[in-house]
Amino acid sequence: MKTKKKRRKHLTLYSIIALAAVYLCRVSMGLGERGVSLPGEECMLYYIVNADGMKGLGHSILLVVDGEGCGRVFSFNGMQRTLGESLLGKSGVGRMSIGMMTAEETEAFLRTGDLKLDGDQLTDNYDMALYRPISPEEYGVILEQAAPFLGAEEWYVKLYENWASEEDDGRRAEYGQALKQLSQEEGLPLYQIYTFNCDHAARMLASSIDPVMREYSQRSWRVTPNGNLKAFGRKAKEWGVMMLGRQSLSEKLRMFFMIF
Repeated sequence: MKTKKKRRKHLTLYSIIALAAVYLCRVSMGLGERGVSLPGEECMLYYIVNADGMKGLGHSILLVVDGEGCGRVFSFNGMQRTLGESLLGKSGVGRMSIGMMTAEETEAFLRTGDLKLDGDQLTDNYDMALYRPISPEEYGVILEQAAPFLGAEEWYVKLYENWASEEDDGRRAEYGQALKQLSQEEGLPLYQIYTFNCDHAARMLASSIDPVMREYSQRSWRVTPNGNLKAFGRKAKEWGVMMLGRQSLSEKLRMFFMIF
């Protein structure tokens, strides 16, 4: 009797493991490369992830390409807080790094995944992109949406320089207090590693012209950049999917298993 009970328990356990494995594979394998119609006169939008960025959780950037083929990259990172403070959930002004590429550089990046620009995580290898054509007007809307990020960064840098150079203790304390206050300003696009990180910023910019992205971000987003790119890619059939260059075994495994 005991032997039969053990066998039943083992069979139940193995069944659960098998079902979990099948579910994981179905969810992970649900995003393959696909193309979309690319009108010759249109600009382009790319939502891109580096699978092993940010310690394996992934790092997202947004790329817009104008009618001449020249690219502009947006990468959002924390600036005011240290990594330790960020992991504790503290918010602060972030840095929106923007890099410009010629048409030839843009083509090379999309072919190889190798990004070679100045700025936070703008010199790295990226792995997968979702893309769709956009109009010149939509291109301009995305650029407008980035302005508040740059304004907040400029404000922070000016206050920090004043604080660092001020010799009067009273005035220096005032600048220090103003810097602390910035991290609590609700009107600023603050970086918070759990609630508004690189991926939130990239999706926010894309949401300004894409209603499907806007709905996804409001209702069904995932925790990590890798998980978001895959989940949104399965939902947004009008977006194309492409791999950038060749992925290492580690990158392939991260993209396959990351579903959260």
